[in-house]
Amino acid sequence: MYIAIVNIHGLVRSNNIEMGRDADTGGQTRYVIDLLKELSKREDVQVDLFTRRIGDKRLDKDYGQKIESVGERARIVRLSCGGTAYIRKEKLWPHLDEFVDSLIEFFLSEKRVPDVIHGHYADGGYIATEIAEYYHTPLVFTGHSLGRNKLEYLLSAGLSNDKIEKYYAMEKRIANEERTISKADMVITSTKFERDELYSTYENRDVKKFSVIPPGLDLERFFPYYHYEIQDPAITEEQKHAQFDMLKELQRFFTYPDKPIILALCRPEARKNIDVLIEIYGKNKDLQAIANLAIFAGIREDINSMEENEKQVLTDMLLLMDRYDLYGKMAIPKHHNPERDVPELYRIAAMKRGLFVSAAALENFGLTFIEASAVGLPFVGTDRGGVQDIKKHCDSGVLVDIQNQRAVHDTILSILSDAELWDSLSRHGIERIRHIYDWSTHCDTYINELQRLIDSRKEHKHPEATYERSMAKRMSTIEYLLVSDIDNTLTGDNQALSELTNVLERHHDRIGFGIATGRDINSAKHILDQLGLPRPDVLITSVGTEIYYGKDLVNDKGWSNHIRRRWKPKLIMDALQSCSELELQSDPNAQGPFKISYNVREVDDMNRCIKSVKQELANLTSACNIILSHDRYLDILPYRASKGTAVKYIAWKWHLDASHVITAGDSGNDSDMFVKPMKAIVVANHERMLDVLHKRSNVYFAKNPYAKGIIEGLRYFKAFM
Repeated sequence: MYIAIVNIHGLVRSNNIEMGRDADTGGQTRYVIDLLKELSKREDVQVDLFTRRIGDKRLDKDYGQKIESVGERARIVRLSCGGTAYIRKEKLWPHLDEFVDSLIEFFLSEKRVPDVIHGHYADGGYIATEIAEYYHTPLVFTGHSLGRNKLEYLLSAGLSNDKIEKYYAMEKRIANEERTISKADMVITSTKFERDELYSTYENRDVKKFSVIPPGLDLERFFPYYHYEIQDPAITEEQKHAQFDMLKELQRFFTYPDKPIILALCRPEARKNIDVLIEIYGKNKDLQAIANLAIFAGIREDINSMEENEKQVLTDMLLLMDRYDLYGKMAIPKHHNPERDVPELYRIAAMKRGLFVSAAALENFGLTFIEASAVGLPFVGTDRGGVQDIKKHCDSGVLVDIQNQRAVHDTILSILSDAELWDSLSRHGIERIRHIYDWSTHCDTYINELQRLIDSRKEHKHPEATYERSMAKRMSTIEYLLVSDIDNTLTGDNQALSELTNVLERHHDRIGFGIATGRDINSAKHILDQLGLPRPDVLITSVGTEIYYGKDLVNDKGWSNHIRRRWKPKLIMDALQSCSELELQSDPNAQGPFKISYNVREVDDMNRCIKSVKQELANLTSACNIILSHDRYLDILPYRASKGTAVKYIAWKWHLDASHVITAGDSGNDSDMFVKPMKAIVVANHERMLDVLHKRSNVYFAKNPYAKGIIEGLRYFKAFM
């Protein structure tokens, strides 16, 4: 089984994960890497984790490595998306279609298609959904953090809708989560709470598609704290050195370093409520008397250089520390190694009989609670969210209403001052975590669920519909691609069109069929149905500004992303208002997101008219392409868009031999399809302006008009005999 996992944001590598370096490198990153590592041990799967390739001088060169092997059967594959600089996930949305094209390119070069594609988070879900549509591959989604829940929190924190939308692109995120949930064959959650509560606000939720599979933990790293006391020979020198470094770091802050430690470990986010924990500790002298407070809130060099929300959280921490005069009692270190030092921090706190506290009001899952429990460190956390499952399964901590500061204080105090309770919670965590939260068990269930999806898909798949249902496989296996204009090229001779249809059906395995037309998609579908033609493999519509594939008309968003550069339609329309020769076409279907269409009134000198249009557009920051058809219709397109460039893009995207792409047309707006190395058929009923192409060796001028001319040309180019 070949599994493709998509996790596009954050800093992703197999070792030394920089957990907490920023808001995008957190529990989700750890989840996908640990899943990848466990899957790599299995002989029945091969798995690739696809993420973004980053070449940023501020970051390690590891993130620029295209392929990183993880064992014999797993890889991290990094693909281009949005340049090489590291940018936060909210700014990746405009570039995701580029990643989709890069992923298709990778599958074609590898000559292998995944049996299952699994998207993580909203952006990874978008990419996986696009690939699933192209390849008709089972789609799996893990949301991790969900947009609707985050929106609710941000609104409750007092942020305006405008500010939220500007920073988080929340509308786009939620819309794409809805789409992915709707199209997914399976949605994986870590807890029942996540399934029943967090997804409940989504309109497209179908509980039958959900599977609750708790993640595991790297138990070789998170071993019990007392292994140091029994001098376990498995403990490495690196681990001992990490513990020594962390002890030394904490001693810099504490006047009495031997006290129990109340440990908090999280990213510097407002929803983690770090300020609440500091206030509880700062207001209560009894807690200060019996324990120190250590807060590891990400990694930082200079607070002023951080994102605004992180800067605010860290500034508030420092101000609260000063307000309550917690010097000598509270540690807020700037640095730690998330991979090496975090297990030691839990163990140090456990050795001192402290506890782990998270003041977040809601935990979707609660990975840190599992980590703490595995080493034998009791926890205190919210009574809302996924941590309820951890409490139920392991009984290694106490849950409390975080909004009730007195209850939080009393709970912390009771665990720290009751040795028997502390021992019981510690022992439960060490023993029970290993039975419930194990990656091997997770992967057994995961693979079984994926196999069920694959088997189900095979049962419901009709062999004769293979090409229609898997458009990407169709595009990657054809030998020739015919792309024809509709009006006066295909149309005009119904008997010849019927003959062409028979030719295409007989040679279906070898010859793909495409349409390139000035019509919009609805008009193109209508005329094709009228003509009785089968749905083409490719539909290039609206003068080359839109591309669709197959029976389901899968929209090529990569093409839209490619042509949108410097496209500013309002500027163009404003500039051409003064051209009296032009009249904006009134039919709303004539206008498209990347096409502005005009009627040209009768003029004495068409060349002068076109020159005038070009002069009006010359000073704009929007670059465009001007297409004149039949001396009556003028289309303004993005400068990268035309029928010809669309055909070239299709050949590039699907690794088609461009010399085996054969185009056919009759008019001037088809001429940019007639360029080398593609072959071209000009039907006998062509416009006179195409006569200048007679000298081109790649262009064949048919003796027959309409569809009969296309058949003649296909024979000439030896597409069939």
